[in-house]
Amino acid sequence: MVSAPSTPQSAKQQWFSNDIAILCYFGLFKLLLHFCTNQQYGYFGDELYYMAAGEHLDWGFAEGPPLTPAIANFSRWMLGDSLFAIRLFPAIAGACTVILTGLIARDLGGGRFAQVIAAIAVILAPGYLFLQTVLTMNAFEPLLWALCGYLTIHILKTERISLWSIAGVVAGIGLMNKFSIFFFIVSLVLGILITPARRLLFNRWIIIGSILAISICTPTILWQINHHWPFLEHQRESSLYEKKGLLQSAIDLILQQIILTNPGAVPLWGCGLYYYLFTRSGKPYRALGWSYIIILGWFLLFEARFYYLLPIYPMFLAAGAVFLERRLQHYPAWKYTTLIALIASGLVLLPIGLPILPIKPLIRYSNTIYRPPTLSKFAQDNSAQAPWHFRLMLGWEDTVAQVAQAYQKLLPRDRAECAILAWSYDNAGAIDFFGPAYHLPKAISGHTGYYF
Repeated sequence: MVSAPSTPQSAKQQWFSNDIAILCYFGLFKLLLHFCTNQQYGYFGDELYYMAAGEHLDWGFAEGPPLTPAIANFSRWMLGDSLFAIRLFPAIAGACTVILTGLIARDLGGGRFAQVIAAIAVILAPGYLFLQTVLTMNAFEPLLWALCGYLTIHILKTERISLWSIAGVVAGIGLMNKFSIFFFIVSLVLGILITPARRLLFNRWIIIGSILAISICTPTILWQINHHWPFLEHQRESSLYEKKGLLQSAIDLILQQIILTNPGAVPLWGCGLYYYLFTRSGKPYRALGWSYIIILGWFLLFEARFYYLLPIYPMFLAAGAVFLERRLQHYPAWKYTTLIALIASGLVLLPIGLPILPIKPLIRYSNTIYRPPTLSKFAQDNSAQAPWHFRLMLGWEDTVAQVAQAYQKLLPRDRAECAILAWSYDNAGAIDFFGPAYHLPKAISGHTGYYF
């Protein structure tokens, strides 16, 4: 019996209901979620700094590479200074991360259920919800790491070694965003070297990819060299005020992975790690499992901030979804129980990741459900305040207004010679952004990029 030929209308219907289209719908949902919520509260402290840095673009800054200031500058040129404009590209990066996670699951052999549950896990992860609400370097890390991981998985699967050149470009862009991707790249290479897949590394394409990556990030490395590596000085300063000691940092790093990825998703990425390291179907991708162990060890040793490991999880959520789909294929009740638990846990933590509650209910909610640890090594009782990541979105214009009151009390001849010194980069950024409306001069500061 010969099947009827497909008509243009049926082909169009199939396109709108195929796997990639479904993933695009989830990506669009993530995008709209941010569009509906990212104009709450106010500018994040780092956003004010990146807008100021964007007005003085260079090949590098004290705290890192220039990509995020460049994006801030482009966003303002294209759409203006609104919260929506500044936060547009982080939201787009978040949507792309959702789609890419589903594609990783698909490349690992996952069916629609695996792709959907992986996409949902990324959407509901509180860490990604917040990081992709505001404009910082961290907003783009999950996408760039996941893209490197996706290309690596595809190379390991198909042995299309020419893709190393594309991976090199992605790595170079990642290094122009934040230097921490270097640890992921090295851990991935080490993971490949200790598996039989090492034979895929010794070819001209890996050399071409390396040259492309180095060429892309060379300007910012040269800038750091010419300015005597202020990035390292910035890291030392952060260590002085923020590092809590090896044990406390290790506890924070490990425990916060549970919350930041969503407790309901922990079995998912845990199964993903197991899939890469121990299963027969995951054997070609052992390097991914080793990369997690290696980079976790590095971050524990260096007392990294608890959110530094967040970008690695999309590829583990995808692998865990594939593993569970296969193991539970004959147990549909367990499949949907897993999905319900993932969604329920994510919804409980939604107000911790997204700015959706008024401040007073947010304080009560965070004190009851979860209050993220501060970045300071000094113990503080902040129970009467909003969680630190939302607190940094509040009060900047009020601070500038208070400075303006003092400034306006000066005699005109004194105002002409007056400079406004800000101790921290976020206060300086607030002066620069809100100051013109109050007839204030630009701030001066010795903090991070303001030093230059």
